[in-house]
Amino acid sequence: MVRGGNGAKARHFRWEVGYVFWSPDCEENMLIGINGRYPGPTIHAKVGDTIVVELKNSLPTEGIVIHWHGIRQFGTPWADGTASISQCPIKPDETFTYRFKADKAGTYFYHGHYGMQRSAGLYGSLIVDVAQGVKEPFHYDGELNLLLSDWYHQSMHSQMLGLSSIPFRWIGEPQVRNLKPDPVF
Repeated sequence: MVRGGNGAKARHFRWEVGYVFWSPDCEENMLIGINGRYPGPTIHAKVGDTIVVELKNSLPTEGIVIHWHGIRQFGTPWADGTASISQCPIKPDETFTYRFKADKAGTYFYHGHYGMQRSAGLYGSLIVDVAQGVKEPFHYDGELNLLLSDWYHQSMHSQMLGLSSIPFRWIGEPQVRNLKPDPVF
């Protein structure tokens, strides 16, 4: 981490994106993970910090882009992660460095923005706290980051084929394990 004059820091992350086997609902599936984990790591920063993510694509046959949902890319449109619009996909075995400012406090998330990669597990949280020395606008006792997502037992490739087929083939709703009237989580 490198500290700037106003207390802002450069926050560096090194990611390797690849396929992993995971069992989010006790049924093993292949999904896309970051550094061998699912979901991806939570990024913590403060307003004014520069976020630097060096991403290596270890998927053997697919490109990757990451969209930082809710982050305004003022002056850094190439970091927005919209495939083939603001950024070419990162090719297999290549590395790309995202660099952008965290300009607004809030809880955000990032996700794969190429094909169906978000549904295959390529996502995580991005939390931007108020700048150092700035008072929080609300009082709260604690913080819990809860990241929810649909989970399908069909691969992202099966989903993509079904969605683009004529006639359209819907794979169904996300799978639910606890079907009791009063679910206990």
